[in-house]
Amino acid sequence: MIRLIATDLDGTLLTSRGTLPEGTFETVEALTARGILFTACSGRQLGNLRRLFAPVAEQMAFICENGALCVHGGEVIGTTAIAPDIAQEVIADIERMGMNLLISGRHTTYMLDRNRRYTDDIVYRLRNTVTIIDSPQDVTEPMLKISGQIDEGLSQIAPELLRKWAGRLTATVSGPDWFDFTAANKGTGMRMLMARTGIQKQEAAAFGDSFNDESMLESVGYPFLMRHADPALRRPGIRLCAQVLPVLRQIARDGSLESLSE
Repeated sequence: MIRLIATDLDGTLLTSRGTLPEGTFETVEALTARGILFTACSGRQLGNLRRLFAPVAEQMAFICENGALCVHGGEVIGTTAIAPDIAQEVIADIERMGMNLLISGRHTTYMLDRNRRYTDDIVYRLRNTVTIIDSPQDVTEPMLKISGQIDEGLSQIAPELLRKWAGRLTATVSGPDWFDFTAANKGTGMRMLMARTGIQKQEAAAFGDSFNDESMLESVGYPFLMRHADPALRRPGIRLCAQVLPVLRQIARDGSLESLSE
């Protein structure tokens, strides 16, 4: 029996327009009625996710900032911050490579107001809660995630960042123009949540599409990978999925995955 479903958002649950598919809220309510905890597991911040899922947010759990912040029952049940000295080194690398900087705390993201188009995108399209700073030294709270964004050239930058940081932090390409650093990963957040709720691996399912979803998919008994994802992410036991919502609806009807084809 399924008791927990976690899903990535961008490239997974969301439409190509970046919106929730029609019927999402009703499906979350149906899953909740079956005793299934629906969880958004994303690189996005908590405020962003709560606004996106506002009608059903109180019924959900949230794994935010690529696993560095976990929320259940409206309560923060765990955070994983980047060590301050490591954070400053990461920031220096991002700035050296000409990337736009985004620093995530618990309740806000910090930005340098150097690129108005980038700032407006974070505020108005992603709808993040934002604090504008003059310098990274102005951030006094623990840094949960540090991200670099660049319009072009990430494929040339990423290998150097991976060589330097793999093994020291979770360093990952998280989209066509984003690179994220955390001291956690989505699997970290999933383990926090499953420990708090007593849900076992064989009672959990998850949906993802990118390399930063691997740890989440490995943490559940029923992993689903989007068909458009990089084939390198395919593993034995992973089911391929074209759209998330129809699978969620079937689970809401049946309470299990036994009738689903591979």
